[in-house]
Amino acid sequence: MTTSSSPATKSAYAACHDDAAYVDFMVGLRRLALGEIKNAAVAASEAELARRGEPIRDVLDLRRLLDPVPVIALRNRVVRSVQEKTWRRVADTVHGRASELLAEIAEAERRGPGSVHCDPQLTYPEYYTVEDIHLQPGSYYGDPLAGAITEYGGNVFYAGLNLDGQVKQASVGHVPLPADGVVTRVLDLACSIGQSTTAFKQRFPDARVTGIDIAAPMVRYAHRRAIKLGVDVEFRQESAAALSFPDAAFDLVYCNILFHEVPRDVAERVVTEAHRVLRPGGVFVVVDFANRPAHGPMDWGDYHRNVDCIYNGEPFASAFVYSDFTTLLESVFPVVDPDHHLDPGGIRLMRVCTR
Repeated sequence: MTTSSSPATKSAYAACHDDAAYVDFMVGLRRLALGEIKNAAVAASEAELARRGEPIRDVLDLRRLLDPVPVIALRNRVVRSVQEKTWRRVADTVHGRASELLAEIAEAERRGPGSVHCDPQLTYPEYYTVEDIHLQPGSYYGDPLAGAITEYGGNVFYAGLNLDGQVKQASVGHVPLPADGVVTRVLDLACSIGQSTTAFKQRFPDARVTGIDIAAPMVRYAHRRAIKLGVDVEFRQESAAALSFPDAAFDLVYCNILFHEVPRDVAERVVTEAHRVLRPGGVFVVVDFANRPAHGPMDWGDYHRNVDCIYNGEPFASAFVYSDFTTLLESVFPVVDPDHHLDPGGIRLMRVCTR
């Protein structure tokens, strides 16, 4: 059964058909975990909470209640195992083509369209290296082929729906324009392998589009990917909390799924920097998790977030989810629309800020 891509597409990633079939199986297992198994776990959690008869307001009490429930334990084990086994197999198959891929990445740096600039003096901050994000071995910075690993393995994380960047393209398609309609410069913060960056260039072909990421392997691979697409964009290795661009340089600044990956003080610097490089009337668009009340009655959403935070390399996610992120945005931007767009599951929220 083929769930993630056509064989022709798979051959661009996997070193052999057995590896491609294994990863394809993991896509199916991930879908099962996020579908039928999760639905059964949610129903079981609701039943357990109803039997308890009084609200739970402490996450440790919630874990003690729900961890022993068989279908919830099954769900947790399957989700964790899929992550671990996927990354191991993907890393092995990508490294099986290491010489070819590294040569392509190096060759891409010497030509266009577009460009890439890495900063050999950049030091990765401690919060970024404390553990492997999403359990990816070496995270996004510790393996020169981390970009290829992220693209192939990350598609499993999205249950087979993002191999060609479809999820990121859809989010970019929802981004609103500044009130005057002018979009000549776009900045994509924490761009990873550049799926949103290239999507912005395809949406605004006359704009100059720049993607930045703190990890050198990400921007190097992003440039190689953009060249293969024939998309003219610029990639730079730098921190979103300390941008090199002048004031008021961009009409639109975009940030997809960064803030729950960083501590609060870094988030504050990112918001301040986004405001600085945005021109008056420009928009700063944030796509990230929705926030929840910090002290309300707890349910499956609180349980899932705690498990994901601890067992999926998301050390700052819970603090972000329970923070008042909108208040932070409002302290810097004069106009904030905190509920512009929700994805179908209501998990990710698009917030639109106008300078």
